Amino acid sequence: MTKYIDLLRAHQKHQPEAVETEEGELIEVAVKIQPETSTPSSHNPYSTPTHGEALTFEHTGELLDEAIPLDIQQPIQDNISNEDLIAKDEEVKVAPKPIAKTTVAEHKKPAKTTAVHDKSDSFDVHSWLNDISCHVLTIFQAAQKQQSSDISSLNEMLRSFIDHINAENHTLSALELQMSREIKNIRDIDASAGDLVQKSMMMMLYALKTGQQLKLQQQELMHITIAAMLHHIGMVMIDDEIRHKKERLTRSELKLIKQAPASAHAYLTSCHIEEESILLAAAQAAERYDGSGATGLTGHEIAWSARLIGLLSMFEALTHFRPYRQRFLPRDAIRELVNHHKKAFDPDMLKALIESISLYPVGTFVQINTGEIGQVIMVHNKFPLRPNILISMDKYGNKAAEREINLKLQPNLMIQKCMYEESLADLKSGKSHS
Repeated sequence: MTKYIDLLRAHQKHQPEAVETEEGELIEVAVKIQPETSTPSSHNPYSTPTHGEALTFEHTGELLDEAIPLDIQQPIQDNISNEDLIAKDEEVKVAPKPIAKTTVAEHKKPAKTTAVHDKSDSFDVHSWLNDISCHVLTIFQAAQKQQSSDISSLNEMLRSFIDHINAENHTLSALELQMSREIKNIRDIDASAGDLVQKSMMMMLYALKTGQQLKLQQQELMHITIAAMLHHIGMVMIDDEIRHKKERLTRSELKLIKQAPASAHAYLTSCHIEEESILLAAAQAAERYDGSGATGLTGHEIAWSARLIGLLSMFEALTHFRPYRQRFLPRDAIRELVNHHKKAFDPDMLKALIESISLYPVGTFVQINTGEIGQVIMVHNKFPLRPNILISMDKYGNKAAEREINLKLQPNLMIQKCMYEESLADLKSGKSHS
């Protein structure tokens, strides 16, 4: 974790970050994590006690587990010297009514997009992502109708993918790239539940990456990934107008929101899910390590799975696309967690999340010192500042002849800016980015 934070400091070496307070005052903040100690958890930490209720918070227009400020700070600019690169580059590795059985109709899959940069010819990442997103949608739509679901197929799809991750090192990176290109299509798969399916897919990715960093065994990784994908299913039982409301919720609306974790726990139980780690993740994900959550549970009183899912859910909320506000870049989301929410999460899990998230994640767009813009298509664990980039635009965001460059082999090239796809439109209009 310290190595990752050192890299973040390198990015900010010549320009302190300004953050706007609630009163509108700009203050400088520094990224700093003090060493913390925690009681080591056992290898099978899922047998923790009674689950809590829902999180109490002042609604800000986000979903239940996404109660974060809307005044998002601007992404930092990436001015890094060759000296910084040489010094730092080698250091980091990167209660519902009775539920009846039903069959849900097949849904339209997201439109196919550009093929991924996948070095594994044995696994079709595009088809698998379409299939699993549609499968998750059927589960959420069944929950919306108070009808139970069979998640055995979801289990098998995940098991197959984890097997491919173990066999092919690039499979997870290929999925991350494909998701970056299809995530908006996934959101559009359904007008009502599409945003929740989108969250499930991103949570799946983060759970797999962080679970690998925590060196979870395959069965544990399976359970935590299922928990990540389904822990928020209680939200689909709430009316769309309330879930998507941008204004402050009324007391009655907030009461419904606060029932979502209990509803999720009850629904997953009705689906014959018996794994305690999955059920407790749904019930306790709104608890916080420092006791600031729903019922005041602290530390290891909270189920291990719930502590991890709560952290990943907050991270996903910060990086989640919203039509009414800018989303954080992953490394800026890490900074937000470290600066303002560090005590709310298990330090060991926060460390694992930080170390599993690249400074330039696969799928993000970057601008190099020539002015050209491209998409990160591969990250080198030992050289996180020197990814492979598919250059496709000039400095104004206009199309250019595509070519792939490997920054490991191009010492005179360096990344100056990182951005999401939606920021490219501002380049064409002549707007500046910070």
